[in-house]
Amino acid sequence: MKAALLFLVAVATYCSATPVKLSSEAVRKYVNDSRYIVRETEKGLYEVEDLTELATEVFATEDDITFYFFSQSNRNGVEIKESQLHDIVRLTGFDINKETLVVIHGWQNDYTSPVNDHIKTAALQGHDINVIVVDWSPIAARRYIIAQPAVLRVGNYIGDFLLRLDNELGHRLTKVSLVGHSLGAHIAGNIGARTGGLVDNIIGLDPAGPFFTQRNIDNRLDPTDARYVQVIHTNDGVLGFGIIMGHADYYPNGGKIQPGCGIDIVGSCAHSRAYVYYAESLNNNNFISRLCSSYSDFSSNRCNSNTTSFLGSFPIDKTATGEYFLETNSNSPYARG
Repeated sequence: MKAALLFLVAVATYCSATPVKLSSEAVRKYVNDSRYIVRETEKGLYEVEDLTELATEVFATEDDITFYFFSQSNRNGVEIKESQLHDIVRLTGFDINKETLVVIHGWQNDYTSPVNDHIKTAALQGHDINVIVVDWSPIAARRYIIAQPAVLRVGNYIGDFLLRLDNELGHRLTKVSLVGHSLGAHIAGNIGARTGGLVDNIIGLDPAGPFFTQRNIDNRLDPTDARYVQVIHTNDGVLGFGIIMGHADYYPNGGKIQPGCGIDIVGSCAHSRAYVYYAESLNNNNFISRLCSSYSDFSSNRCNSNTTSFLGSFPIDKTATGEYFLETNSNSPYARG
């Protein structure tokens, strides 16, 4: 990929060629070093980016962000730019009286990526709502050290778009749910902050970890960003951020590794399971989770009498607070009930 630095481990230097095949031992060297971020581009091919290099600051403009509108009567979607907002109802059939789910992809993705397809398809299967898929790929396709600092500006841009939907079309923020994966989860948090925490809820799908800190909540997802925030952790400590970020945080299989992923050295399979689980939960949800203080206690059956809640769903369970644990199957359907 042109947007990343690729390490040729054999000679311990980097180049901007095509991805190279690295041994698991070589990859682990970089996975376990916070100086780098590693991405599996395809089976056995990895990109390794040095996070200590200087990056160019980017700004979010109409050239960088496109909105795709979907509904049960318009499953193919209609592309809209911010400058066309005043004409959205006529162009897309957007219904200002219905609930709206806004889906935001992560790094190195675009509107065609599986995260969007999984969630959009599942949402429209059983719910008569508006679905807006946000494409910020002109920025997301760049190196992580460029894309990560841009989440605040991308979030502000989308937040302003939703504020206009509220102010000019009367589509209230209280009818809006945001769901974002990886960097998209932090963009959702920044959207929520931009709109004064008035969006109904945010679902953070394994929010990205590299470059984010616990102390600084000004560029990441936190519970003040919406009336209710749910977070689903599936790869804590590698690609995901292993801290509590919501009113309720859910930890399938402990929140770090996921069954069925096999040798998942860089965590890409486990990281993506967050949106796979969420999409499955949108219809016939069986992801029953139990309030518990740790996965160890949960696995030892010490929390069997505690409160239960459902991971995901539409609408989500807004009565839940605290940390919830569950186990899943290795293959679809993942929910055990």
